[in-house]
Amino acid sequence: MHIKKRTCICFSTFMILLGSTCSVYAKTDTNTLNVKVIGGLGTAEILTEDNISYPVDGGDDSFSFDKNTKLKITIHSKYGIDSIKQGNNTLKNKGNKLEKIKKKDFTFTYKTKNADTNLSINLTEMHSRFKITSIKNEEGNVIASQSKYVCVKKSYYQEANEDIEKAIELAQENGTEKDYQILETDENGVLQSNDFLKGTYIIKKMDDKVETEPFELIATRKKDILYTYIRLNNGYEFSSDETGTVEMIESDQYIQSATRIILKSKNDKLVEDNGTFKIKMLNEKGKTLKNYKKQYLKTDKNGYISMYDGVRWVSNFTLKKGKCVLPVVLPDGAYKMAKVDLDDYSLKIFDFVVSSNTMSGLDGDNQPINDIVLQVKGN
Repeated sequence: MHIKKRTCICFSTFMILLGSTCSVYAKTDTNTLNVKVIGGLGTAEILTEDNISYPVDGGDDSFSFDKNTKLKITIHSKYGIDSIKQGNNTLKNKGNKLEKIKKKDFTFTYKTKNADTNLSINLTEMHSRFKITSIKNEEGNVIASQSKYVCVKKSYYQEANEDIEKAIELAQENGTEKDYQILETDENGVLQSNDFLKGTYIIKKMDDKVETEPFELIATRKKDILYTYIRLNNGYEFSSDETGTVEMIESDQYIQSATRIILKSKNDKLVEDNGTFKIKMLNEKGKTLKNYKKQYLKTDKNGYISMYDGVRWVSNFTLKKGKCVLPVVLPDGAYKMAKVDLDDYSLKIFDFVVSSNTMSGLDGDNQPINDIVLQVKGN
C-alpha cells in the first residue's frame, strides 16, 4: 500500500509450564511439527520420560528418538499459538484441532510409534503489526520520508470525539501500553510498529504542514481471516503477508506502481493456477474504451489493451501459479478481465480498479507494486 504525503501515503530454556496438556501420536518415522506462535518468534522444549530436556531456540531444530518414546513438548509464545501442524494437517486432541490456543505456554504429549523417529519442530512467528518501508528511485537511491505516527485503540478515539491526541492521553491515563503506540521512522525512512492485540485501532500520521486522514488497523484471529489488515476511509483494504505484517510505503515523491494480478479463493488463499487472459479498459460509465493510445499502451477497436514491453506489443498475458505482473504501469481507471482461460478454476470477479493512491508493497527489486486480487471458483 502507498500513502503519499499529499496523502500520496524464548524458549524459557529448561522450564516446563503445564498450562494445558494433550496427547498426540506420531504417524511416520520422520515428522515435522510446524508451530505458528503469535507475537514474535517463540521457543519450545522437549522433555523425555527420563527428564532429559531438549531446548528449541526458534527456527527449525531436529532431534532423534527411539521407537515408542513418550515426550512432553512445551511451546512458549508471547500471545498464544495459532496452530500446531504435522506436515499440512493440524494436530488433534480428542477430536479438537490444536489451533487458536490462547495460552502463552502450552504443553502436549507426543509419542513415537514402532520406529526410530527424527522429530523436527519448526517455529514460525505470527504478528499483528504494520511496517513503513523505503523504496529506491531509478538511480538506486533510497527515497526516505521522516514521519511520526500515533496509534490508539478505537474505543479511546471514539471517547475523545475523534481527537487523536486526546485519545492518546486517555489511553495513557486509563489503559495500558498495549492500547497505544507512538512511532517514528528511522534515518532510512523505515518504521515498524509493535504487535497489536486483537481489536481495531486508529492510526494517524502527525504532520504540522498537512492535515492527514486517519485509517484503521484491524487485528483479528478469526478462522480463515488474515491476522492484520488496513482499512482506509475510501474503503480500500490491504491485507497482511503470511506472518501478519501489513507493509506500507510513504514518499514525498510521486511513485508509479506496477500491477500484479493475483488469484485467490474466497478464504483469501493464493490459488496457484495457470492460464492466459486479456484486459479491457473502461471509461467513466463502465463502457469499453476503444482506440485509446499512449506511447506504451493502447486499445483496439474492441477495447482490448496492448502494452509495449520495450521489444514488442503484448495483448495476451500469462498467469503462472496464480500471479502475473503486467509489463507496464496501468493508468488510473477501471478495467475488466476478458477471454480468461485457466487450467483448473474459473474467474468469479472480472472487474478491477487501478489507483495511484494505493500500493500493496515492494517486489523483489524493492520497487512498489499494486496487487489486484481476483477471486476464483472451482470448476
